[in-house]
Amino acid sequence: MKKTKEQQTVFVGSKVIVSDQALASTLSNKGSFGAFVNGKLELSIEEAVYLNERKELKIYDKKGKELRFHELLEMAKKKQKRFWIRYLVFTDLRNMGYLPKTAFKYGGDFRVYNKGSIPGKEHAEWILYCSDEHESLTLLNFSAMNRVAHSVRKRLLMGVVDDEGSVTYYEVNWVRM
Repeated sequence: MKKTKEQQTVFVGSKVIVSDQALASTLSNKGSFGAFVNGKLELSIEEAVYLNERKELKIYDKKGKELRFHELLEMAKKKQKRFWIRYLVFTDLRNMGYLPKTAFKYGGDFRVYNKGSIPGKEHAEWILYCSDEHESLTLLNFSAMNRVAHSVRKRLLMGVVDDEGSVTYYEVNWVRM
C-alpha cells in the first residue's frame, strides 16, 4: 500500500520523520539535513521548522493534518523549553552557511560544522551553547562547558540572543602560558 503525502513527513515525539525516499535523499544531499535511521530521514525540530518556514517541507501530524508554521512553533516550544532561542541561533548559523547539528549527548545545544563541511566525513569545529542575553552563567557551568568541549576536541562557542533576536557569538579558546 502506497503512503499518502500526509504519511511521508510526520511530526513524531521530538523529531520529524521523512519516509519519502526521494525527498529524504534531496534534503540530506542538498543541505545535510537530518540523519538516516532505519531507512527514514529523521530531522531535528529545528531542521524541520527551518525547512517548513522556507516552504521546502510540508509537515503533518499523526492524523494527517498539515501543520502550519505557527502550529509547528507551538508544538516545538512544548517539546523544548528553550526552543525559540535555539531556533534563532540555528537559523542564523544556517543562513551564514554553517551546519549546526544537535549536540545533546555532549551536553551542548549544537555541534557546528564549518562552511562546506560534510558531517560523517569531517568533524564539527565547535560545541555551541545557546542563551539569551538575560541568562546568567555560573563559573561552574562555564568551566563544565569548557571541559566538555575540550574533551571532545572541539572549540567552545556561545551564541547569545539579544532582545531583538540578533545573535552574537563568543568563541572560547585555551591559552597556554
